[in-house]
Amino acid sequence: MGIFCIYGAGIVATSIYMAIKSKYGVRPEAFLVFDREKNPVEIDKIPVIVLSDWNKSDKNMVYLVAVPQPHHGAIRDSLRGSGIDEKQIVWIDSLLENRIMDDFYRNRTHFLTVSQVLEEKECQTQPEENRPTGRGKIEVFQARSHKDRQLHSRIKHADYVKPIQAGAALVSSVFLDLHDDVGDNISAKNGNYCELTAGYYAWKHSSADYKGLCHYRRIFHLSDEQMQRILSGGDTDVILPYPSVHFPNIYSQHVRYVAERDWSAMLVALEERAPDYRKKFERLFCGQYFYNFNMVIAKREVFHDYCSFLFSVLERAEELAEPTGAARSDRFAGYLGENLTTLYFLANRDKLKILHTGKLWLE
Repeated sequence: MGIFCIYGAGIVATSIYMAIKSKYGVRPEAFLVFDREKNPVEIDKIPVIVLSDWNKSDKNMVYLVAVPQPHHGAIRDSLRGSGIDEKQIVWIDSLLENRIMDDFYRNRTHFLTVSQVLEEKECQTQPEENRPTGRGKIEVFQARSHKDRQLHSRIKHADYVKPIQAGAALVSSVFLDLHDDVGDNISAKNGNYCELTAGYYAWKHSSADYKGLCHYRRIFHLSDEQMQRILSGGDTDVILPYPSVHFPNIYSQHVRYVAERDWSAMLVALEERAPDYRKKFERLFCGQYFYNFNMVIAKREVFHDYCSFLFSVLERAEELAEPTGAARSDRFAGYLGENLTTLYFLANRDKLKILHTGKLWLE
């Protein structure tokens, strides 16, 4: 590769950087951002520079735009306004991001990829008509809200995706057949728990053999046919999105998204409700790999164990947090959930067969 910069300083940018560095042994001239707010000064000793302060006009410079795909339109305008030629820009969309990260994780211990498993199944000598066609019922609940903005993506969702209205208890009407305010539920906590109120519904009300959670703008990049092939045989326990890579470690994740008082509440809750996980926390969070977005697909019994851990700790953290309850509605429990999801699956990765795959950012 020639000289290049990476536009972005968040989870997509750092993950793409790590993949490029690992494969090619090269580093960008800089990470570029629109403004300084919540962005680091440097990443892996590479400067993070505000675009308006970037004055290099080298026509050989390549700009890799590594931010969530829905933001590409606004960034295009910013780069044009800075005099950067469109021909110098490489747009890293969902599909390209997935290919880059798949290549990266194929060489990482503990991070088996879906593509590797699919390739192994292609090499099987068993006649196609005799191969297993699936492993029971699969339901992945896609959290939707009355506040969702209109999406323009024309992607047809797989049949295993089950849209559910999250936070239905907070509005006067429902717009989906499935909604999270029935039976045992935490629908009214949606302002703090976000998509996790739909995850709670899946835990308490779905009897599927495999069940999981995704988001209206972020879905697993897996077709029905691929899902059935992956789960045939029943030896897969969990499917997660590729982890994001953080600098200097995943402690940095809470600096952007979790207030210190909430972080402290979570640690106390862990000590009280899950002391074995609390003992592992410091060591695991010194690593760089983090599971964002509260996206997961798991065997029923694994999903239940995960949710028992997750919601027990979140319930206690919510009691300890200040202020608490619906008065907040600042998504803090959803952000804590990402940290607890990371902790749970990193702590159990030697016990579970975990596969990793890409996600699609919907626009």
